[in-house]
Amino acid sequence: MAHPGNVTQADVATSAGVSRSLVSLALSGSPKVAASTRERIEEVAASLGYRVNVSASSLARKRSTIIGLVL
Repeated sequence: MAHPGNVTQADVATSAGVSRSLVSLALSGSPKVAASTRERIEEVAASLGYRVNVSASSLARKRSTIIGLVL
């Protein structure tokens, strides 16, 4: 498992007994996930201290909200 404060979706998936992709769908609010499964995943994520990693999310989307300025 990752270091405390650096919990990944894979860590949540392992603890919840589901796939990492299902964790991603559940935490993003997809209607494709059953309510009972979503609740279990959210409880596990909260107990592990999972927080979205904005940098990793930006890399995966290949899009960022950061604006660069060169003077």
